[in-house]
Formats: sequence, C-alpha cells, structure tokens
Amino acid sequence: MILSIKTTGLLGRFLPEGSGRNRGDVELPDDSSVQTLLDQLAIPEGRCLVTINGTLLQKEEFNTTLLSASDTVVLMAPLAAG
Repeated sequence: MILSIKTTGLLGRFLPEGSGRNRGDVELPDDSSVQTLLDQLAIPEGRCLVTINGTLLQKEEFNTTLLSASDTVVLMAPLAAG
C-alpha cells in the first residue's frame, strides 16, 4: 500500500528521497503497523508522536495499530521546553 504522511519539525528529514516539504508517500506491506512505518523511516524510538485520523496514539499502541492507505498519518516532533 502507498501511505501519504505528514511530518512536523525536523522529522521531514526522515521522509523518503524526493518527498516535498514535510509530506511524502511511503510504500508499506498491507496490514503494516505504525511501528513498521517508524522502522522503515528509521525514526529513533521516542523521537515522534503519531496521530492517525486525528487521534493521538500512545507508544504502547504502535505495534498493534494497523494502517490503511486511507489513513491520515501525522508524525510530530515532541516539544521540549527549557
């Protein structure tokens, strides 16, 4: 399946080559999990928050939440305050 994703902050650097500004398409096997997506993009653990169709996922849900081509996926850089 081809999944369109959006990113925020510096996470755009993890998108496949040829992607536009913080938007890109990723090819994944059918029935891939959120964790499969993060692994394919080589995003280090704990470096992003994930929303699927506007719902924020907990880290514990990454392995069990399956994606479909119609999903709206946003990968967001966590905010840090100093």
